[in-house]
Amino acid sequence: MASADWECRSPKAAVGRAPKFESPRPPCTPTKPGWLKKCEEECLRCPFPSNFILAQSSKREDRLLIECHGNDVMWAVFDGHRSHELSGHASKSFPSLVWNCRLWPSRPDETLRLALQECNERARRESLRGGSTAVIVASCGSHLWCCCAGDSRAVAGLVNGGVRRMSVDHTTEVATERDRVQAMGGRIEWGRLGGCLPMTRGLGNFDLEADGFACIPEVGCIPRWEVEFIVVASDGLWDKVSDEACCQLIRSWGLASAATSAERLAVHAKSLGSNDDIAVVVAYFPPEGAAGAAGA
Repeated sequence: MASADWECRSPKAAVGRAPKFESPRPPCTPTKPGWLKKCEEECLRCPFPSNFILAQSSKREDRLLIECHGNDVMWAVFDGHRSHELSGHASKSFPSLVWNCRLWPSRPDETLRLALQECNERARRESLRGGSTAVIVASCGSHLWCCCAGDSRAVAGLVNGGVRRMSVDHTTEVATERDRVQAMGGRIEWGRLGGCLPMTRGLGNFDLEADGFACIPEVGCIPRWEVEFIVVASDGLWDKVSDEACCQLIRSWGLASAATSAERLAVHAKSLGSNDDIAVVVAYFPPEGAAGAAGA
């Protein structure tokens, strides 16, 4: 399983200088945040082989989550913008809003929609800054449910060799979104909402609601038996790699690389010029009795 690219390098020794004696300083050893450690732990106990990568740029605003709850599992990516506050808030609070909802698991569609909207309202009450996209895939019974708002994306590689986008992009490039924004009296300038954002839905951005930004999730589902694997990722991946190319790469790498596929996708996106934060989660749904092979 791939983890974040936290690293600490020792300074190079000075050449041609006398040693300078100083009091010892505390070691510079970065620690992983709690949410990242939890993702690693959840990967190990997940009934569906999963792996992830969080390749941070200088922005460091992406967050992701993997969480198991009995036989149900949730995979999600939150791509923050203008601040990391909303993405961090969502990654911590969203799962419990789902698991503790009285409608789960009988109404997964309503549960996911209401949970994301409640997550948004809690952020409003806490006056959190900035905003975030949201894309969540949750297993419930025999189906995989996807809830999305923004331009982060979930794509399914199908058992029959096909590709299906589970999420919906909400950006100013989409005609129906431009119509919605204009109907709300919003403003699109230079191809951006309020002149600054390419996405039109998500969490937060309360100062842009008058321009048409809204937390209006879309939810859909697909039978789990139709799915070979899913890729849930931020636009740091999708801006450089198409849905079809992504699934083709994973299939070409085979099950031998199943534990590192998320990292390999991020490396590939960087090789194509991506300089954004890249959050990727990959989960496999092998046939009964074949789970061990996919997790190898």
